[in-house]
Amino acid sequence: MVHNTKKTKKFSLRGLFHPSPHPAKEKSKEISISMLKKLATTQEQEHIVDRIENETIPSVRDAWIEYFFKIIKHPQYKDK
Repeated sequence: MVHNTKKTKKFSLRGLFHPSPHPAKEKSKEISISMLKKLATTQEQEHIVDRIENETIPSVRDAWIEYFFKIIKHPQYKDK
């Protein structure tokens, strides 16, 4: 009986359990506070920019950034 001496690459599950971070998540770190301040035209938008600037939790900061862009693009979505 002859054994196969070629080594084959084993399938690794490591990528399934430790996926690489999504590239869109990394982009939020590149957003400039000064650019957001230039985009803010109302007091509410300026208040949101202040909250973004002072936020320490990255996921909460990202949520505020998304909300900021949402109300700039579509002002009817703002909470009343």
